[in-house]
Amino acid sequence: MDQIREMLTSWQAMDVINIANDDDHVLMSLLGLLEDDDSTVRLRALMAIGKLLEDSDTGVRTLILSQGFMSLAGRLTDEDPRVVYRALEVLTPLLENTPLDEERFLVLLDAAAQVMAGGDTLTCLSILDLFERVRVPPLGKDGLSKIRSLVFSDSLWTRLLGLRVLLNMGTIAGYWEFLTASMASLISSGNALMIELGIDLLEEVLEFHATPEMMRRLVRFTSLLRAVETGEENVFLRTRAGEVRKDLENVLFSYYTSRHEEALDAVRSLLSDGRGEDALFLLFIIGKTDLLLRMWEENGGIEPDLVEALRPSGSV
Repeated sequence: MDQIREMLTSWQAMDVINIANDDDHVLMSLLGLLEDDDSTVRLRALMAIGKLLEDSDTGVRTLILSQGFMSLAGRLTDEDPRVVYRALEVLTPLLENTPLDEERFLVLLDAAAQVMAGGDTLTCLSILDLFERVRVPPLGKDGLSKIRSLVFSDSLWTRLLGLRVLLNMGTIAGYWEFLTASMASLISSGNALMIELGIDLLEEVLEFHATPEMMRRLVRFTSLLRAVETGEENVFLRTRAGEVRKDLENVLFSYYTSRHEEALDAVRSLLSDGRGEDALFLLFIIGKTDLLLRMWEENGGIEPDLVEALRPSGSV
């Protein structure tokens, strides 16, 4: 290992990579250097391992996964941000569509949760990208409890990590409030990277099987997307927001067009929350202005916000 360490510190990494391709002992030495006291050595070991993954066969990949996973996961909490970033670059292709057992998955999740607590936007986005690619194994009671604790966190990034796992599992029922609140925070954040993530998540959610709660909560995103579409400086984000808004409106139309009573309940709920513009969007999306008349007749009047939105000078 000392010889391999010396080669790395003298920038002979390519020689190490060439040797490691054909010698498992050299590869094991590289993996061992992930625990070195010198962060520069850890960083260069990660760079060499990453290059090996790009150029090597499945045997090398399997060995790295079986013998180096714990060390690689541990580097996510490294004191050197450069090492954390490089560890993510190695883990992301290594774990894509790779089955993990529950123990290893939870080790990775614990390390990721510590990173998310730091709140660095780029690192948190990279963590979420990693977990989007990771297969979630069957989880026991303790594992599911850990995910719930993440979702209930006060930290947006930590909450998003738990929600990302739930989305991968396809079991978001019961967590719609947390998911939609988090997506809304992202889309209204003013940060281009966060807005893009929020739109991506919303687009992913639109592929889910529609449920009453899901649809009721998604109505609010018509106005949020429209705000990005009309107010964001980034042309790409404006275009993406417009595309996803149209998809959302199509989904809302398909769902509510044959569910008049449910649509009326959704409009009432929106109005009671002070979201008259969203209520109006829903009425226009489903093309059922008769619902508006029914509300007027049943309630003896209508919310001032909705009346204002109906005026010719309104924003709609």
